[in-house]
Amino acid sequence: MTKLQKWMMAGGILAALFFGTLYINRYSEKKYEPIRVVALGDSLTYGVGDPSRKGYIGFVTDAIEKRTGKHAVLNNFGISGQRSDQLLDQLGNGAVLRSIQRADTVFLFIGTNDYRQTARWNFKKLPLTRMNEGQEKLEKNLTKITFLIREQNPSAKLYILGLYNPYFGDGYDTKNGTVIQSWNESIKKVADETTLSLYIPTERLFVNISKPLYFSDSIHPNIRGYEKLGNWVSKHWSP
Repeated sequence: MTKLQKWMMAGGILAALFFGTLYINRYSEKKYEPIRVVALGDSLTYGVGDPSRKGYIGFVTDAIEKRTGKHAVLNNFGISGQRSDQLLDQLGNGAVLRSIQRADTVFLFIGTNDYRQTARWNFKKLPLTRMNEGQEKLEKNLTKITFLIREQNPSAKLYILGLYNPYFGDGYDTKNGTVIQSWNESIKKVADETTLSLYIPTERLFVNISKPLYFSDSIHPNIRGYEKLGNWVSKHWSP
């Protein structure tokens, strides 16, 4: 073997070691990169009713960490009382947009306050014509919201939660369940029309239950209710 060949062989070995080490380092960094989660919504995302304010999304991130062995970094932008039109305004906030841009996963849970406002907070006798109009408005707003999310981040997985019905039992209009089911059809339609998006139904979670066991008030779950919701949502999540 000539001197030149020896130098070439040595250079090849060094290059292989260098690029191999570089690959291992990058693979190792990727393996331990945190999973970035963004949560958008109203008081149910914020965690009202849970003294620790963990909410459903806290149980979801716990499950993600347990399944992956990675740290989940959560940016929770839930605002108590927020409607879909207000969430649209919130998506103009630079901090929210930057978080969405960096997210691996986005959870969207909105529409409860649209429903409440449309019903004029009277759930004993629903104004059905108004409820139909409110459903159409929610669908239009959701379409805009998902477009903006996809515009900022085309590759993050987007999970869109349907509404559950807390208006059951004595004194409530029995049509609440049917109307919420109809609203959920619009939410599912938007999810189905959005790339990398999955609709997660929630309307069956709190059926035939003792409400004081799972709710802190008329609409907000307590910690047990949020755990039930979070565990259900986490089953639909995939890395």
